[in-house]
Amino acid sequence: MKRIFTALALFLLASCKKDDVAIIAQPQANILVAQPAISLAATAAPTNAVNVKDQGAKGDGVTDDTKAITNALLYAKSTGKANIYFPDGTYMIGQPGNGGGIIKLVDGVGMTGNGPATCHIKLTSGRYNPNSIFYQDYVGMPSIGNLTIQGIDFNGNLPLQKFDADYQFCHALSINNGKNIEVKNCKFQSFRGDGLLFGDCFEPTLNKRIVTNVNVHDSEFFNIYREGTMFCCVNGASFYNNNVHGDGYLVGGVDIERHSVNESVLNVSVYNNTFNFADGYGPAERGGPKVRYRRAVTMGFFYNGYKNGIADSLSGHHKIYNNKIYQGQIDCWGIINVSISGNCFTNVYENITGVNFLTTAAINIADPANTKGLIKVSADNNVIKSAIGNGIVFHGYTQAQANANTITGTRSDGINLIATSGYFYGNTVTDAGTATQKASGFIVSGDSSGLIITTNQATNTLSGTARTMDYVVKIAGINNGKVAPKIQNNKGKNMAAGIISLYWLQSTFAQLLNNLAG
Repeated sequence: MKRIFTALALFLLASCKKDDVAIIAQPQANILVAQPAISLAATAAPTNAVNVKDQGAKGDGVTDDTKAITNALLYAKSTGKANIYFPDGTYMIGQPGNGGGIIKLVDGVGMTGNGPATCHIKLTSGRYNPNSIFYQDYVGMPSIGNLTIQGIDFNGNLPLQKFDADYQFCHALSINNGKNIEVKNCKFQSFRGDGLLFGDCFEPTLNKRIVTNVNVHDSEFFNIYREGTMFCCVNGASFYNNNVHGDGYLVGGVDIERHSVNESVLNVSVYNNTFNFADGYGPAERGGPKVRYRRAVTMGFFYNGYKNGIADSLSGHHKIYNNKIYQGQIDCWGIINVSISGNCFTNVYENITGVNFLTTAAINIADPANTKGLIKVSADNNVIKSAIGNGIVFHGYTQAQANANTITGTRSDGINLIATSGYFYGNTVTDAGTATQKASGFIVSGDSSGLIITTNQATNTLSGTARTMDYVVKIAGINNGKVAPKIQNNKGKNMAAGIISLYWLQSTFAQLLNNLAG
């Protein structure tokens, strides 16, 4: 294992653009880890704010400042102030709160500190199934918004708490209904739940509680048990320039999740982030061996799924782009109208057999429930260096596309298309498979009417029996689609077996043109 992650350190140094990350030592793992160059500069005290120390807060790391912070929020609201201000210090949250949380957020009142290096809000230790720190009381304050939270380190003190095995509801901030919310230049660490939770789920009527216009940026997420940030029942959100790393992430670094038909989960963008799971491990609840490999971004519709099993227009239009991902993947489960582009993956081999909540592909676009109408998901211009599984998988989608991806060193086929149709152009796959279990640039199975695979390149860099790739394109099963696939203008260099392999029972069911060696 030590050799593997020494190799990972070297691999990280060589991947993507080095000038986009600062390499720092992590002595606890004895490896080098890439971190984004996020600014944690001090935030000036706002003029339109209530100082929490004027309301009795001490910030001495000992005194329970719960009541003083609550009073500051209420006083700011009553006096028309837009913020409460935390001078440098450590503000302890000692009260237990209720199932919703401990401190109620207030509409129109934000929170400001001088930066997460010097301003800390921390749960006291010794709690059993602790509640969230800040939350929206949607009975007393049904909507909150027009607020900014910045310059604060939120700490759930996870190692010193006690939990039931299935408990995962201690969040830093939980907001169920509102609009115009910005979180920036903060740190979220050690929570047995989410760093940030936006939206609500399982409502009896459509969008009874929804959050719109959310921006989370230039912040750090460290050792978060469930999700760094969760977006459920939201319309319009951005997550960018953040650093997500450490232990945990049972579900993912960012989770864009629809739970029921009475939610809209639309227009979420995740971009320019670093998801570095090389410096931590997934939680034991995954089962199987302990691994670093986890979901960086996951999008899904779970539980009962779409009404009558037909995709509707209330989930999708998400954009996941320009992220750097180490020991991680992007999942898209049953969501439509999604763009996944310009992401850079660096994954060294880990055996994740038997580990829950994970698939092996760096980009996995699939349907867990045989949903009809899954369309328009694209994976373009991604750079995938992954020794764990496929580079990209599509399963059960039409009007799909994967263009101009660079895929290197996958242990199985570069791009795996299962019951999928669409347009797949200009991809480069190098050294997929292993010497003992060879793989192809593309492998195709299931019904795929009108599938087009064109102008792709597959290359073995090794020779003789050491070659790992057999074909550029391999049709591996019966295709009952009405229109035969078009496979044309593809090239293979140094393939072990050939350029195109058709399924033996349908040896003429393909339109082949100008597929060449060289």
